[in-house]
Order: sequence, then structure tokens, then C-alpha cells
Amino acid sequence: MGIFQIIAVGILAAVISITIKKQSPEIAILITITASVLIFLMVLPMLTEVVGIITHIWQTADGQAAYVGLALRVIGVAYMAELGASVCNDASETAIAAKIDMAGRVIILVMAMPVIMDILRIITELLP
Repeated sequence: MGIFQIIAVGILAAVISITIKKQSPEIAILITITASVLIFLMVLPMLTEVVGIITHIWQTADGQAAYVGLALRVIGVAYMAELGASVCNDASETAIAAKIDMAGRVIILVMAMPVIMDILRIITELLP
């Protein structure tokens, strides 16, 4: 999918949502969510290609495969948290969006703890 098709879907959904919002805000939110999911599905083949390349790097990374896998999971959590927060922001639910952002950051921190512990272990081994 090209960027112009994605932009067209986004603009069309925005115009429809704005037009309908006064009469039926619930349907406007559903249009926003549907457009978000559709755009994500349009980008999914490109993400699949990137994951394939990263998987190839993972398979050739001697001893660093765990870090590549962790990086993939962190990227996935970041993208999903951003998508969820954006949808909530579009629905004027900024408090929920903020909680989704915070949850994403906490999950990423928890996922990164083994790397942080490895770095601290290496530093303490290097100190006299």
C-alpha cells in the first residue's frame, strides 16, 4: 500500500467522522476506530517484511539473538500502545490515553530489565 492510499483513507474517515459527530458521536468513534484498524492492516504487510529482515538478522547474530528478540517485542509494544492511545485521544478520552501510554512505558521498562541487569553486571565486573 502506498502512502497516498493511507492518507486517502485517513482523510475520508476524518471527514465522515466530523460530519457525523454532531448527530451520532458513537458512530463517529466507530468510524475512527475502523479507520485506525484499516490503516494498520494496510501497513501490516510492510511490517511483516521488516520483521522478516530482523528475523534474518536475529538468526545470524551470534549470541545476541535474545537482544534482537527483545527489541522486536519492545517495538511491538510501543506501536500498539501508541495506536491505543491515539484512538482514545480521538475519542476525547485523554485520561485513558495517558494510562495506555504509561502502561506501555512500564511494560517496556519491565521487558528491558534483563538488559539493564546485564549492563550493570558488566560494569561491576570491569570495576576494580
